[in-house]
Amino acid sequence: MHLSPNDSNEYKYLTLDNGLRVLIVHDSNAQKSAAALAVNVGHFDDPIEREGLAHYLEHMLFLGTEKYPKVGEFQSYISQHGGSNNAWTGTEHTCFFFDVSPNAFFKSLDRFSQFFTAPLFNEESLDKERQAVESEYKLKLNDDSRRLYQVLKETINLEHPFSKFSVGNLETLGDRNGQTIRNEILGFYQTKYSADLMTLTVVSSHSIEEMTKAVTDKFSSVLNQSLQGKSITVPYTTQDHTGIKIHVEPVKDIRKLTLAFPLPNVNDYYKGKPLSYFAHLLGYEGPGSLMIALKQKGWINSLSAGGGTSGSNYREFSISCALTLEGIEHIDEITQAVFHYIHLISSNEYDEWRYNEKQAVLESAFRFQEPTRSLDLASHLVMNMQHYLPEDVVYGDYMMQDFNPSLLEELSGYFTPENLRMVLIAKGEITTNRRNGIILPTLFLTFLQNRLNDLIKKLSSSFLFQSVTLIYATTSIQSLFSNLSIRLK
Repeated sequence: MHLSPNDSNEYKYLTLDNGLRVLIVHDSNAQKSAAALAVNVGHFDDPIEREGLAHYLEHMLFLGTEKYPKVGEFQSYISQHGGSNNAWTGTEHTCFFFDVSPNAFFKSLDRFSQFFTAPLFNEESLDKERQAVESEYKLKLNDDSRRLYQVLKETINLEHPFSKFSVGNLETLGDRNGQTIRNEILGFYQTKYSADLMTLTVVSSHSIEEMTKAVTDKFSSVLNQSLQGKSITVPYTTQDHTGIKIHVEPVKDIRKLTLAFPLPNVNDYYKGKPLSYFAHLLGYEGPGSLMIALKQKGWINSLSAGGGTSGSNYREFSISCALTLEGIEHIDEITQAVFHYIHLISSNEYDEWRYNEKQAVLESAFRFQEPTRSLDLASHLVMNMQHYLPEDVVYGDYMMQDFNPSLLEELSGYFTPENLRMVLIAKGEITTNRRNGIILPTLFLTFLQNRLNDLIKKLSSSFLFQSVTLIYATTSIQSLFSNLSIRLK
């Protein structure tokens, strides 16, 4: 396992007999002990008729087990010993975590392990936790990031599980036909949760030997149903979901343009991080950069590149701009400038020194990491275990060791107008578009989707700047703008 020279922790990776993967971290300076368990089950696994079930299950696991049947006993014990606990449900993973005083760690770990061996799913707690899910749902109704997330779900391939309603509410999780939801949630737990889908990280000042024994004793009884290797084959997008512009009406006065390009899954390339090459150049903020050029035109306040939704069979690469008021009137020009910049990168030779430059930044960040809390470390590494080889769990986020020009060329082929999903977030008069049958408020769905046919034609026929040479990110992107207004007429 590759470690930073400044990392004084001791690490031990092991796999229990039931297939559950464990990382034990001894931190002699830890003020608290922490544990996190992640399982490769999320809202993608929800039955279509029970959207939000994975999230609901996450709530229910905290509410009593056969060994500790009292509702709230775990939270009470953790709180009494100076700790905290929480959990989250994502697209393909659910993660549970806690921290506590070291003298209470092993008893806390025993209580925690029971979530995954003998939960009760108390009948009297079903409605209370359903109300808690409803409250989470309502809390986000006017949250612009959540609203945008839902619009994205509405505008990708509706056969892909990303399109499911993830949170759940009283309607999707309600009792039906005189029967409570308990049997359904029990069945979901029994068929979806499996030791070979789980990873566990523990961090403490206790010795490696003590923690190894505790973990082995308490988690070896988690049932292994041999579910590892599950996959998604439905495409995230088809031709019907690209080459489009989506106008989203925000609650707050936000002005943002995002140009997103759907790609296949790139998780297998984590050691080389090829998309970081493009993000490094497109997100550059120095002289001659795309951001400086657009700021000098008065069209944007900031620009970032590289982020986007991702999952086991898809990845989006996005360029996002915070727009000025004037910038809203120049969306096409901004878009064309981005495509010209992409063209400059892909039409020049891919340079290893640029790759090495980004590599050096990551390596420095790895060497000089700030000390982190036990809880944060456990929660982070337990997810790395889901994505990286055992020897890369600590280093994987920072690895950049495989400069591959042919792969860069392949990925650049996705940065085309035809594969573009343009999202404009700004106030404006737009109509409402909603998918039939989904149980969601109109507030979530204030958006308009259009094809980009005219703009695609203009963009596809206007790459005329091949003679411009990249110096850092590029020399003068300014020279592009003298032609933009002509090209777009």
